[in-house]
Amino acid sequence: MTASRDPKVMAKALRGALAARDITLTHSDCLELVARQLGYADWNTAVADQSSDGKPFGPFQLPMGWTVSGTDASGYKVGIDPDKLGEPATIRSLDDKGPHNGFATLMQSTDAAKYVGYRIMMNVELSCAHVLGAATIWLRIDDRNGGTLRFDNMETRADDGVLSGTQDWVRRSIVLEVPETADSLNYGFYLRGSGQCWSRGFSFRQVDDSVPVTSEKRGKLKEPVNLDFARVSSMAQ
Repeated sequence: MTASRDPKVMAKALRGALAARDITLTHSDCLELVARQLGYADWNTAVADQSSDGKPFGPFQLPMGWTVSGTDASGYKVGIDPDKLGEPATIRSLDDKGPHNGFATLMQSTDAAKYVGYRIMMNVELSCAHVLGAATIWLRIDDRNGGTLRFDNMETRADDGVLSGTQDWVRRSIVLEVPETADSLNYGFYLRGSGQCWSRGFSFRQVDDSVPVTSEKRGKLKEPVNLDFARVSSMAQ
């Protein structure tokens, strides 16, 4: 996209021209129309394109209180997407030529004291476009020494797990016990591979024992088991 065909400028001009004719369209609707005028299937595809100088299209600003991490954080753009309704957080790969092994996450680490001894549910909404890999949420509970007590990233779920391809907004949840030795909650969403994903509406609440946990606790076994590999797990890797 060249500067003379900046789709945001075009959408603003289109909206103004229509308003002068008593035709009211939202900014998002105008962005979609401009994307089609420029030959893209939709606005998400237009945003995923790159400008003529090779720089990623559109600036992203980090939301306050959140940090970027991951095995290949420099290979992704992470921040707030101003062109999506409600300005959700987003992660987009800089290389969209195919899947790769890296990932980037937008995350927070908070004190676990408020939830110690309880079962908690983290709810999030996710959507994605052209993802080759996985878009997902994650929650990890650590002790004061940084050891992992509980963890779930939905990667092993058969249903209601990670997103791939192009999907509209869906709700995902993680439910974990917070042990007495818990010191911190670490959570966020990540994109593994290529494409773009969006996240909105992170929330936490306490739930009772009628709500099953979504991942078993991690820790050492009491004694060696299944040394001949005769028994298999129900969890796929």
